[in-house]
Formats: sequence, structure tokens, C-alpha cells
Amino acid sequence: MLRPHALLLSAAILLGGCATQPAATTRTPAPKPGTAHTRHATLDWVGTYAGVLPCADCPGVREVITLNKDHAYEITTQYVDRGDQLFRRGNVFSWVDGNTIRLEGLGAGPTLYRVGANQLTQLGRDGKVITGPLAARFILKKIAKTRRKRG
Repeated sequence: MLRPHALLLSAAILLGGCATQPAATTRTPAPKPGTAHTRHATLDWVGTYAGVLPCADCPGVREVITLNKDHAYEITTQYVDRGDQLFRRGNVFSWVDGNTIRLEGLGAGPTLYRVGANQLTQLGRDGKVITGPLAARFILKKIAKTRRKRG
């Protein structure tokens, strides 16, 4: 008679030892109000950026992007060694986060760019920085403003 009781008691102890512990709660500090979405306010992002991006079947794609304060943009594209034809498009851009913009109205082309100090970095479709041996060629540098002499 002792045997079934001992067996039940052993099973109860084993099952009690397998009970799940409540998950430890960790507190992640909340971001400071407004920092993530206003980081772009501290960058001098208005201006014109230029560079030669990689191209699968040509020496490169010369690209010039102008970002305006009213969130309008103009992008000019020219395929290197394919003649003088320029492709111009324009629309508006939106801030995805504190330093990433999306160029609206481009369809299937790259639309995400990370805004940095005097540069735009073209991002992959997944929103991540492109890596590898050609990574540096996905960066457009800001063109310095030229001042006109008066008089």
C-alpha cells in the first residue's frame, strides 16, 4: 500500500520542481521624448548630394539628390558611358526615423537613405546599410554651397 502513495508523492515532487518560474521583468528605459523623431532637426540635411553608385552593366550611375526644407526632393540620374541623357524625378520625402528618409514616388528603385553628417547613404530594400566591397560607393557626399560674389 505504501508503494502507490510513494509513487504519487514522488511524481508530485518532480512535477512541482518543473513548474515554470515567473519571467524576470526587465525595464527598458523609454526613449527621451522627441529624440528619435527629431534627431534630423539637429542635422544640416537640406542641400545637394552627389556620387557615382554601382551599376550591374555599366561603369556606374551618377546620381544627384537635392533635399529641400519643405520635404521636396529632386533626383537626377545619368548612366556613365551611356550618353548624356539625364533622368530627373521629383516628389516628396518622409522621415522614417530620426536619420532615415524615404523618397516617395520612385516605384521599384531604391527609396531609403540614411542621412549623416554631409552624406546620404543608400540603404537596401530591407532598410539596412549595404555591406561588402562596394559599400563605400553607396554613399552620396554633400556638395558645398557656392557663394556668388556680388558687385
